[in-house]
Amino acid sequence: MEFVLLLTVSFIPLFISVSILFYSKTSLTKALSIFLLMLSFWQMDIAFLYADQMLSLQTIDLLFRILRMGPIFIMPTIYYFSYYLVKENPLLHRFGILFNKPGMWLFTIISIITYLINFTSLGVESYRFVETVNVSPSHWIPIYGPLNFTFIINVLLVFINWFFLFIVTLHLKGVYYRSFYLQLVIAAMIIFINGVISGFSFAPLYFSSFNSIIAALILFLGFFQMQSQRIRNINIELIKQSELLEEIMDINPNYLLVTGSDQRIVKVNRSFCQLFDEKERTLLGKKTSTLIHFLPMVAYGFEQPYRYTDYKGKNYYIQWGMKHLYQNSGQSFTIYFGNDVTEQKKNEQLLLSSEKMKVIGEMAASVAHEIRNPLTTIRGFIQLLRERNPDSAYERILIEEIDRINQVLKELLILGKPEAKSDELASVKPFDAVDEVNNINLLFNAMATEQGKKIQLTNKLKQKININMDKSHFKQVMINIIKNSLEAIHEGGKVKIVLDEHEEYIRIRVMDNGEGISKERLARIGEPYFTSKEKGNGIGLTICFKLMNENQGKMFVKSKERYGTVVTMLYKAD
Repeated sequence: MEFVLLLTVSFIPLFISVSILFYSKTSLTKALSIFLLMLSFWQMDIAFLYADQMLSLQTIDLLFRILRMGPIFIMPTIYYFSYYLVKENPLLHRFGILFNKPGMWLFTIISIITYLINFTSLGVESYRFVETVNVSPSHWIPIYGPLNFTFIINVLLVFINWFFLFIVTLHLKGVYYRSFYLQLVIAAMIIFINGVISGFSFAPLYFSSFNSIIAALILFLGFFQMQSQRIRNINIELIKQSELLEEIMDINPNYLLVTGSDQRIVKVNRSFCQLFDEKERTLLGKKTSTLIHFLPMVAYGFEQPYRYTDYKGKNYYIQWGMKHLYQNSGQSFTIYFGNDVTEQKKNEQLLLSSEKMKVIGEMAASVAHEIRNPLTTIRGFIQLLRERNPDSAYERILIEEIDRINQVLKELLILGKPEAKSDELASVKPFDAVDEVNNINLLFNAMATEQGKKIQLTNKLKQKININMDKSHFKQVMINIIKNSLEAIHEGGKVKIVLDEHEEYIRIRVMDNGEGISKERLARIGEPYFTSKEKGNGIGLTICFKLMNENQGKMFVKSKERYGTVVTMLYKAD
């Protein structure tokens, strides 16, 4: 009966040891679990000495020697607690001379030697049977051999390590860590003192078994108190980090919106709320489908900035992006982030305006000096000739043509000035593409023939189609492109002009078999003042690109050295 009771009591530290490992598997937890396991073996060792009515002495002897690892190996376990504290706490590194890996190996080897001696007659010789006396039931008492002093040394080392653990614990700074280790020191003190008292017959042998229950419970409660506080501290830190991240999200100038897998809003930042004049509390939990201003932005795509006008009439250019987030728990979220590029757009406009002013200055200087002065002189002399011969019609025609050239020059200068787009588009009259290209072809044919060059016009349009563009702008672009192609070819070269349809556009391609353009120069096509011509000013193609963009058209230049160049123009069909 006594044996069963004592054996049952010895299982309590074992159950606590296993439960701690299920809760956590840190180095500290494993050490504490081993400590409780050794304590359990120690109490089982004592319990089997009371099994005289159930087991033979031979069986009791074998189990006693095996389970004696409990009181023996509890010594290096105590040393490990001090070693762990010194290793994990920088403030305790000064104790490293006492608690280190070599010391850990030394004490472990001492315990192994003591345990091996225990299996010989030098450690335990025989047993003496003790009859029932008062409250002490009958049991066996081991008779130790001549080398049992190794066990005594092992016990003394337990107390020495316990003392140093107590000293190290007092130097701990964390209140809850120090509290746990103090409880560990107190529990170990209770176990060791009661073990010595009962081992040397100052108290019944089983007395230490009941004290081990108290010690195990102290350790169990202390451990979970420490773990609970750690979890509490971690939660406090997580709350602080969450608040910090939310604050960072709120002060982020980008527009942020986070939705769950059901497309309901779980988080928005302050910038997003201000953009749409909404409150965060009213948006949380709503589906994105209820945001009538946000949906068109997402539907627009993420490649180009979206122009948004808020309730105050202020314009924003926002480039949106999206990313899916997946958590280990299986939850998924979608974050939409909008980058405000309004200032960038304004800067681009300012840059374009600055470039435009440069182009205007260069054009004005070049045109005024190179053309207007000679034309004024020519017109003056023709006017004198007309006054001498009023009946002649030739002088009148020449003056009209010179005035028309001046008008063209004025239109060229007007290109650089700000224009009211809506009024301009309203006044544009569509014109037949084929007719205008034929007129321009006739204009250049004589020049090409004179230079020994050839222009070939091919019309692949199946029907008459009008171009929705200012006619003077169209002429300006076509004349500039054809002129460049003629200048690029040598005598005997050919320029092909092909008209056809491409989607909703009228496509006109001007192809030449000249020297072509290098990749380096091709990358800078259209830049103001960039030219390979000796007498060019580099603004012709700049104006062409500008006119095409202003009239909802597109222009592309492809070229390969020694093979020629192809300029493709896409004009909006009426």
